[in-house]
Amino acid sequence: MGSIRSFMFHDIRNLDKTNYPKRYKLKSFLNELQFKYQIDKIQKKYKIISSLEIKNLDLKNDTSDYAILTFDDGLLDHYDVYKYLYSLGLSGTFLVPKMPITENKIMNTHKIQFILASIEEKTIKNEILSYFDNKDEIWKKYSVSMWKNNWWSEEMIFITNFLRQYKDDNIDNFKLTNDLFNKFVTEDEFNFSKNLYLDEKKIEEMSNNGMVIGGHGDISENLLLIEDYKKEIDESKKFSSKYSENFIFSYPNGGYNEEIKNYMSDVNCSVSFTTEQFTITDLDEIDYLRFPRYDAPQKIDLP
Repeated sequence: MGSIRSFMFHDIRNLDKTNYPKRYKLKSFLNELQFKYQIDKIQKKYKIISSLEIKNLDLKNDTSDYAILTFDDGLLDHYDVYKYLYSLGLSGTFLVPKMPITENKIMNTHKIQFILASIEEKTIKNEILSYFDNKDEIWKKYSVSMWKNNWWSEEMIFITNFLRQYKDDNIDNFKLTNDLFNKFVTEDEFNFSKNLYLDEKKIEEMSNNGMVIGGHGDISENLLLIEDYKKEIDESKKFSSKYSENFIFSYPNGGYNEEIKNYMSDVNCSVSFTTEQFTITDLDEIDYLRFPRYDAPQKIDLP
């Protein structure tokens, strides 16, 4: 019986290469030694293939265990990842958001993470709640995690949920996030982004050397929380088509539904990765637009 597992990675950076160690200690992030250790573990157990090979597999007549390596967010870290994978003769799938690359703007998710890494969590919480009279109601609504076994503090949960999800005519959560980022992190978003994300020259090199370049949205926001998810997908496809004829995608923050999935089919997406965690075997009917991924840093042993 054959199987397919895909693994998701994000930041891979040593703490001596950042001014924000608190952020890079998050459990979904790795240092270089930990990353190489995990790749070695995966290689010993699975046959690592490109995401472009998924649809060619016949698990009913194949006893191999396959693995796909995916890397979200278009991070500068991933240029070193590419060089390491290339040295091993391996392919990775790099799921790149458009806006950070073409406009040197920072994803809202990343702004929130760097805010949290720069200032006391209670300070940020109190600043957000200062906009409201019904503080207790707002706190209760946004301080509950949707994830089981969550290890974040209540303040981290509240700040992240609020700045990602809050919708109101009087408070723009994107603007508030930007104001907090300017206040506590930096006002120089352009140069900050240059040290955080890949550029088009590096992406082209990666593509020319066997790496798969896919999409991760335009502004890379949860598709369930934005007004025009079709535009987000269209812009992503337009950008990634410069590097690949096959449209590979990952849902930002894991957000999708059947309507979104149907649109992915309409735009001829080959494979779209979720954040759902399970293994595909020969017993499964594969839904290529709901392809599962394990968060490698939290699922594979670390040295």
